[in-house]
Amino acid sequence: MLHRSPFPYFLVKALVLSLFASACCASSNVSYQKTKVDGTWVHIITANLNSPYVRVTPAVAKNGIGATESFRSMIQRTRPTAAIDGTFFCTRTFKPTGDIVINGQLIHSGYLGTAIAFGESNSVKFIDSRRYNWADYQSVLSAGPSLLKNGKLAVYPRDQGFSSGVHFSPRIRTGIGVTSANKLVLVTTARKTYLSQLARVMKAIGCVDAAGLDGGSSTGLYYDGRLIYNPRRWMTNCLLVYDNPASFERHKNSFFPVQLYGQLPTR
Repeated sequence: MLHRSPFPYFLVKALVLSLFASACCASSNVSYQKTKVDGTWVHIITANLNSPYVRVTPAVAKNGIGATESFRSMIQRTRPTAAIDGTFFCTRTFKPTGDIVINGQLIHSGYLGTAIAFGESNSVKFIDSRRYNWADYQSVLSAGPSLLKNGKLAVYPRDQGFSSGVHFSPRIRTGIGVTSANKLVLVTTARKTYLSQLARVMKAIGCVDAAGLDGGSSTGLYYDGRLIYNPRRWMTNCLLVYDNPASFERHKNSFFPVQLYGQLPTR
């Protein structure tokens, strides 16, 4: 009787486990959890900006500035790993209030806000966006107001030009921050809360800089095939996160209508 050696089986098993571990590692670049932080239930998406696989970009409605599109449609067009609502916009003209830079190209000039600016190798800075030159950045979304600066609470909406009552009353809120370990954090609250509460949440989860996003009726959050929050209104813009560079490149022309703004810049 012939007996087969057990070694091939163990080799195959080891290879399968190795591949599984690699897949888990790759998927861990962008993760999601719902948890209670500082007494507030929140949804958190974390993206590892240290990974060469991660890409972050704003996107605008398929017909450009001044148009709207459902959040679900924007996700279906762009196919990101994760997405969240973007900057505020006028509900009459549908024009965003902050600057938007996509693929190194200024798509829209706003007039106020704190900018989340992404440069080479996923470097990110939170910058007062008024009269700023974005030539050194690939992606920029000016939202706000600020929540944290250098690890300290910095909630001063009036000083940053925000006067609407939505900034001074409880509402469903969204925020974006970066940790000292260079992790990008996207947050939505499960219940209505004040900006100051959101700021404390961002600090508690390790952010050193953070700013608010639109929120309210515009609250949108998506992760890996799951629409966690679907906005009650159509959107003008959003922020996308990819953990696959090939997918990012494949959908690059869907982030804004190239026919309206010209061809992508070459660098």
